[in-house]
Amino acid sequence: MIQSIFLTGLGGQGVLTIAGILADHAAEAGLKVSLFNAKGMAQRGGRVTSEVRLSRDPAAEFGARISPGGADVLLGMEIGESINSLPFLRPRGVALLLEHAYVPAETILKKQPYPSFVEACRLAAERTGAVYPLEKPESPYNVFALGVFAAVVPVVQEDLAFYSPEGLERTVAGRLKRGLEENLEAFRRGCTYGRSLLERF
Repeated sequence: MIQSIFLTGLGGQGVLTIAGILADHAAEAGLKVSLFNAKGMAQRGGRVTSEVRLSRDPAAEFGARISPGGADVLLGMEIGESINSLPFLRPRGVALLLEHAYVPAETILKKQPYPSFVEACRLAAERTGAVYPLEKPESPYNVFALGVFAAVVPVVQEDLAFYSPEGLERTVAGRLKRGLEENLEAFRRGCTYGRSLLERF
């Protein structure tokens, strides 16, 4: 069976970093892995997506891209981008949504409304019952979100149970050398927050 994880956000949020950690950890666990990054205008705060696909079968053949409705997990790092990426989440998949908004200047100038975090969660809930809102996240957001992922996803997605908090923390420690202690602390806080979400939802 093939598992797929879709990550989305904006340039500078560290989406590619956590996608790389997820891919590295799966490879270290012996899984066959593909990673596809789309950066676009990332250097200017544009849309960034990463698609991680994996299988326990070393002979499995699969493409790098996730089809609409094919993602088992959606990790959204920005409200608008999370909404834009909801079509990739399969029904009954897992949605981890970060409360962070980057409102484009043109939207402000035209006084157009920008989706709220509540609206993003509501739209996600129309697709799946497994919506976990990361309200008021802590910095660095990407590693905090990865900690939430580590606490929640292995519990609610049995096929992704190898993404344990202990295992992912080792991968984080091996990959993020700069600001390691800060990143590890953020990861652990994310794990604690993720466990609280499991109790609430």
